[in-house]
Order: sequence, then C-alpha cells, then structure tokens
Amino acid sequence: MRLFKSGKVSEENVRSVLTKLNISSDKIESLIVSDDGIVTLILKSASSTVEEDEKLSYAIEMALKDLKGVRAVRVVLTAQSDSRSPRPAAPAKPQPKPAPDKTALNIPGVETVIAVASAKGGVGKSTLALNLAVALARKGLKVGLLDADVYGPSVPTMTGTVGTKPVYQKGKKLIPVDAHGLKLMSIGYVTDEADAMIWRGPMVISAINQMMRDVDWGELDILVIDTPPGTGDAQLTLAQKIALTGAVLVSTPQSVAIADVRRGVSMFEKTHIPVLGLVENMAWFQDPVSGDRSYIFGKGGAKDLASELGLPFLGEVPLVTGIREGGDSGQPVAQTDSDAAKVFHDLADALLAQLGSVSKRPAPKIIFED
Repeated sequence: MRLFKSGKVSEENVRSVLTKLNISSDKIESLIVSDDGIVTLILKSASSTVEEDEKLSYAIEMALKDLKGVRAVRVVLTAQSDSRSPRPAAPAKPQPKPAPDKTALNIPGVETVIAVASAKGGVGKSTLALNLAVALARKGLKVGLLDADVYGPSVPTMTGTVGTKPVYQKGKKLIPVDAHGLKLMSIGYVTDEADAMIWRGPMVISAINQMMRDVDWGELDILVIDTPPGTGDAQLTLAQKIALTGAVLVSTPQSVAIADVRRGVSMFEKTHIPVLGLVENMAWFQDPVSGDRSYIFGKGGAKDLASELGLPFLGEVPLVTGIREGGDSGQPVAQTDSDAAKVFHDLADALLAQLGSVSKRPAPKIIFED
C-alpha cells in the first residue's frame, strides 16, 4: 500500500514516514531527496547502538521504498564514539595541526588525500584537479592523481596518455602511469575510449575501490582525487574507504552552480570531511588580444558563498585559451611559465596553507544498506 499518490516524492513525504517510525529529528544528520527519486538518509549512530541502528536502517529502507516516486533508498550510518562532541560546521579560526596520523589513511605510503569535487558537472573540475596536481608537483612534492570520474574519465586525454595500459607488478598491484611529474590512475586506462560506461552504482563503487586499493602509489605527499560530479554513491564511498584530509569544491560564478555547491558543502560537512576551500572557475573571460575581462557567468558567486559559509576562498581561475589548449593537447598549462600557470600555482599555495591548519581526522564508519 502506497502512502502518497503523487508521482514525485518530496522531503515532506519522507519525513512523514520517518515520524511514523519514531525517528526523531535529532537522529537525522542529513536528508537528501533528489529530483529523480533517490533518497539519501544519513543517521547519527554510536558504537553502543550500531547493531540496533542497522536494524532500524533496514526498516526505514523498506518503508521508504513503498512511497510512490521513490526509485532508490540509501541509508547511511555515521558511527561515532558515544563521547564525541558535534563538529562545528565552520570554525572561526584554523586549529593547530597535530602530528600526522598515518594509521588513519587506508592507502599505504600516502600522506595527504584531497578530493576535488563539484556538485554539478561542467564546471571544469577535472581541468582544475589536474593543473592543481601539476602545480603541487612543481613545488617539489610527490603527487598522484586518481581519476575517479568513472563515467567521464578525462585525465588520459588531458595528460596525453590515451592508449597507455598500466601493468601489474608482482603481488597483483597496478603500477600508475607516470606523466608530467605525476603518478596517474584512471578507469580510462583499462577501458576502450569509445565505450559508453553503462554501469550501475555497485559497479562504479567496485571500480573506485579497486583504483584505491589495488594500485601501488608508492610514497606520495599528496594524492589528488578527481571525483565524479554530484553527491551520490561515489562520494560516500570515498568518505567510507579513505580518511580524506579534506575537499576542494569547484564552481562557476552563476547562481545555478552556486546552489549545487551548497549541497556539496553540506554533504562533506555531514560526513565530517573538512572543506579546505572553494575555487571559482571560469571566473571571467580574458580576451587573448586586448586582455579585457568579460564576466560571462556573473561575478564573485563562489567567493561570496565562501564568505557566507565561513569557508576559505582559494582563488579564481579565468576562462583563457591556454588552459583549454593545454587540456586538449595533453600538456597541462600549469607546467608552463605562463600567466595562466601562475593562477594554479597561487591556488596550490593557498591549498598548502589550508593543509597546514586543518587537523587530520579518521574517516567515520559508514554503513551502506542496499
């Protein structure tokens, strides 16, 4: 028996069901109802109640699946110690950095793991992730780049490594591709470039898990992860499998992109991953002849949002020909001495400053219910 007759499920519908199940609002850490009928519910849990909460999550899933308009239900438990105090959403001042806790990382030899994310596609996230990684490497750091965007792997094209096939070493570990001073891994290296990736969620998660676990990254100062756009399974899997040091969110200035970034910030905050800062991409178009600026997508949207949310603003990246040409030719602009390259080097400096002020935290235990 369906409880609601409308074709599109709403957050109000979902909360009504949760109320009937005696789920208090204090128990709900986050609730996201997508336009295509996917309900993602993050519940607060504790070590002493995790077994009871697992049973509760199953009951919730069964009840929500009976709602008309619900296509899929994801119930996530963030298990904390019973004495843990809530983490402030945006600390007013950076906290001192403690001694590194390498045991919190699931990738041997990797010191720092940064997710470059966007809650919306088409904002230049992959271009920024690559050039930021190159800029960090040119500062003398050992850097890797994991292309976790399974549906749209663009790192092989942007690094000029299309057709490269990673090899297995003894022990069944993949050896990353070396290019532009980076260690690279992408699903694009093991699939045909022309094939459409028609994969369901579990296959995507399995692919991401393998690229994290079964790659010999060696000793890295920083691993940059180019995540898929959105706030779904892939991002939650990364939060579960890796103790991310933090996330960098990328947006263009216009309002429709900023609205999505708010959701991205909320997702990382709810999963206790520090947001290291926001970057405004395509901030303006710069005429290659006159040098005049045109604010095609608006002006200062990401910077204003960072100020509103109390988050660091790492900088602006202009829409210039050199950045696009570098991606198309497989020669990242950040490896040059151009003005465009300087933008990414300034971003790298701003990011390193933030890394110096953010405490490393172990990833919360997250339990997925199918």
